[in-house]
Order: sequence, then C-alpha cells, then structure tokens
Amino acid sequence: MANRNFNGVQINQGATIAEKAGADIEDCRNRAMAYDEDGNVVPASGGTKPIVGVALVEAGWNDISGAHSGKVLKGEDVDIQVKDIGYILSGGEIAKGAEVTAGEAGLAAAAAAGDYVIGLALDAAQKDEYCRIQIMKYQKN
Repeated sequence: MANRNFNGVQINQGATIAEKAGADIEDCRNRAMAYDEDGNVVPASGGTKPIVGVALVEAGWNDISGAHSGKVLKGEDVDIQVKDIGYILSGGEIAKGAEVTAGEAGLAAAAAAGDYVIGLALDAAQKDEYCRIQIMKYQKN
C-alpha cells in the first residue's frame, strides 16, 4: 500500500465544537448536550438520545457577578467538548469506572441497559460534584 499524504484535507482535530442552543437554557455548564429535532443542542435527559458532548465550564454567558453564568438564549452558541477527558456535573452518585449517561437536565447519571453513554467515570462523584470522564459515546447493551 502506498504512503498517503493528508495535508490540506481540512481534518478538524479539535476536541470542541460550537452549536446553537435550541432553547433558552438557565445553565448549560458541564452538562450533557443532545441535538433537538432542528439540529440545535439542548440538555440531554434520561439517556434516551445520542449525546453530542459536554458543555464547557465557560460555555454560555460569563457573568462576573455569577448571577447568570452559563445561561444561553435560544440561537446563541454553546461550546461543547466532544472527545478526550473532561468534567461533567453529577446529578447523583456515580462510582469510579461506571458508564455515565445524561440524567435530569443534562446532569450525569450512571447508565443502565439501553442508555446512550457519554463516557467512563474516572472519579467517583456525589450529587452536585464534578465527575471526570473519558468521553466515548455509544449505546449500552
């Protein structure tokens, strides 16, 4: 097989993307995001849809007072991590090594059979704690 040169083919090797919010979101930071029927992102919920990635901690408004940090209005950009290792906010107890999905409002939850998985927990976490995950997306058998 001949050697190939892929210079100039526009391969994006970035770990993040920007997508438009499909609704007003009070706080998108460190939450799992999924596409809606229009191809925009909303917080994933219940593990029932494929998960695009996790909104960055600096996603949404960066309000110095903190009163509105993470807020986005419909049509505004949401910065999302789609690969590698990142942090997601936990909605409940997650064990180290557990498969993680989206629970309520994009918060992390332990995945059950049939759920779409966002990644593997590299740390244990309790409700409202950050959980470090290796992002690897698939549907759990």
